[in-house]
Amino acid sequence: MKTRVPLLAVAALALAGGACTQIQAKSAFQDGNKLYKEENYKRAIEKYQRAVDLDPGMAEAWFYLGSSHQALYRPGKDAPENLERLQKAVDFYKKSLEVNTSGTEPQKRVKENTLGALTAIYSEDPHKSFDEALRYAQELVQSNPTEAKNLFAMANLYEKFDKVPDAEQQYKKAFELNSQDVKACGALAAFYNKPLWEGRSRFDEAIDILTKCADLAPEDPTGYYKLATFYWDKAYRDPLLDDEAKGKYADRGLEQVDRALGMKPDYIDAIIYKGLLYRVKALVTKNLRLRQQYLEQAQTLQKQALELKKEQAAGGAAPAS
Repeated sequence: MKTRVPLLAVAALALAGGACTQIQAKSAFQDGNKLYKEENYKRAIEKYQRAVDLDPGMAEAWFYLGSSHQALYRPGKDAPENLERLQKAVDFYKKSLEVNTSGTEPQKRVKENTLGALTAIYSEDPHKSFDEALRYAQELVQSNPTEAKNLFAMANLYEKFDKVPDAEQQYKKAFELNSQDVKACGALAAFYNKPLWEGRSRFDEAIDILTKCADLAPEDPTGYYKLATFYWDKAYRDPLLDDEAKGKYADRGLEQVDRALGMKPDYIDAIIYKGLLYRVKALVTKNLRLRQQYLEQAQTLQKQALELKKEQAAGGAAPAS
């Protein structure tokens, strides 16, 4: 006589089996994350692959499986194995989007990261395609229209395809929607300072934006330091400037770096740039006595920065920057 197993018992066993599989999938995923953080991408791939084999609906595991393959890809290397890495990354990112329900905050973040990764891949060779990149970028922005990093991804896409006015619009939009975000402010300033425009850059607009950045956090020396670096870059790199103009820009940079050092005297990066600005002054002055003074000041600042680095390293502190 055959013994019949009650239907409820069968259902309970199935549920228990499913729960066990999910636990194993999560365990494999966590093992993969540990290896990923250690940059052991080949072994991480094995763990993430096991996770999706056990739970094909795990969007996070598909994303990190793609990211691990992309981490092993070397741009510019045309070897079939290398190109296959990137193709696998694309395939796994798309699979992550396919199974991602966006039901939780972590899943929403994973979706945004996935869309950002695909936007970047389709913005570069060997998969370069404006239409594909734009499709993912638009979906990324739609997922969170006010998020600055999503707008940056769109702006960067336009830059890569030489659509400079469209890129400007996105950077400005990111700043307007995140007017208290120093990063959004700095990104717009950096964009204006790039040699994308007729006449090399829009330096005055970059400085205007950076000044607004500094005003957002007037107690933070970083904003004034950043202004000093822009003035140094202009004075040192712009071949269209005469010596008088270079000297004036260097003076403005020194004003800003002194503001930063007034707040934080051990600000190593600011000390280094102050020395660089004095070197510009030495290059453009015709007065030999002044030139020697500027060079001596630059050398003193260089030694000061090195001593501070040694002191902070000996004390186990992170360098001030």
